Amino acid sequence: MKRILLPIFLALSIVCFAQKNDKRKGSYSIYLCSVDNPKGIETGKLDTTLSMYEDSLIKIDWDYAVSQIGFVLTNRSDETMKIIWDEAAFISLSNETHRVFHKGIKYIDRENPQSPTLVYKGTTLSDLVSPTSFTRYVAGRYGGWTSEPILEFKQADSNKAPFREELIDKIIRVILPIKINEKTLEYGFNFKTTFKDKEK
Repeated sequence: MKRILLPIFLALSIVCFAQKNDKRKGSYSIYLCSVDNPKGIETGKLDTTLSMYEDSLIKIDWDYAVSQIGFVLTNRSDETMKIIWDEAAFISLSNETHRVFHKGIKYIDRENPQSPTLVYKGTTLSDLVSPTSFTRYVAGRYGGWTSEPILEFKQADSNKAPFREELIDKIIRVILPIKINEKTLEYGFNFKTTFKDKEK
């Protein structure tokens, strides 16, 4: 029995030692890893390298920006579509649901009702989503509005952050309801965390 357990113990020790001595520095980011399609909409094309998704109705490119996620949405349908912001949501690493605000909304108004955004057929919209609860006002002489990183861990906004294996491949989500002809289609965009080594 001891002869069997000893190699296992040694292997585990080597793995733990290697992880503790991983001195890499770099930055954390996210990429689009999957999409939950609305009911009745055929699954489209997903490009995880470009964080891009397209189907018969939309094409959307995502771009991570520390405290928000930007996107460029193209309406490929034959009708005007609306983004229903008051029903949109950001689901954090801790699996908590947060209300979002978007481009053009003042920080002080971020918790108020937001009008839908119209995207006419064949046109493109450049916008963003940011969780309202991650933005706050700091009082004092050097205070002001500040937004926390959507990846909720220390040095998430640094390009010299230490590598931590337990922070890789974690999921955050954006729920984006799109209304066409009085029918609301709920898209769920799922993102995985990743790490990029700092260039030397």
